[in-house]
Amino acid sequence: MKIAISQRIDYLNQRNEFRDSIDQSVVDLFIQLDHIPLLVPNTLVKDGNNNKLINWLETFMPEGLILSGGNDIGQFLSRDQTEHTLLKWFSCKNFPILGICRGMQLIGTSYGSKLKEVSNHLRTNHKVVNTQNGAHAFKNSYHLYSLQECPANFEITHKSLDNEIEGIKHIEKKIYGIMWHPERKDQFMEDDINMIKKIFG
Repeated sequence: MKIAISQRIDYLNQRNEFRDSIDQSVVDLFIQLDHIPLLVPNTLVKDGNNNKLINWLETFMPEGLILSGGNDIGQFLSRDQTEHTLLKWFSCKNFPILGICRGMQLIGTSYGSKLKEVSNHLRTNHKVVNTQNGAHAFKNSYHLYSLQECPANFEITHKSLDNEIEGIKHIEKKIYGIMWHPERKDQFMEDDINMIKKIFG
């Protein structure tokens, strides 16, 4: 399956240069699962005009979407506009979508939730409970913000022990979000691999 992956934006002050970037381990994860990663540029939407991005999507026709982590929402308008376009396009086609960390935040806020600051979730590991079956696992955590509430038409799939939302899924569409980073492991965790296989086949 061809999977589009959104990218973070990094500003290099010494070069006065903006760069799209992605952790190579994100790409490695999906190559390992026999998918074809397509990295989405953040320069195809200008002043709200997303025609070039739509043309890009219709040319390459990816069948799944990863909204990756990095950057806060509102930090770079071009990334926000790019990901909103991606979310709408893939959602309309009912193609599978997985939001990772910021990606889940973008999904949640797009569907009506708000963000709140949280403590003890930045650069740590903590227990996350699967609300569907009660299973738990230690997951990494790199975020300052969490969803204030479950967005409309979603259900909570994972929670932390301090009752923050760690995973969501749409009740009808193939839209999922998680707050941890499955790619940031020396060895990918089996439950993360199984989750991704279930979402993308």
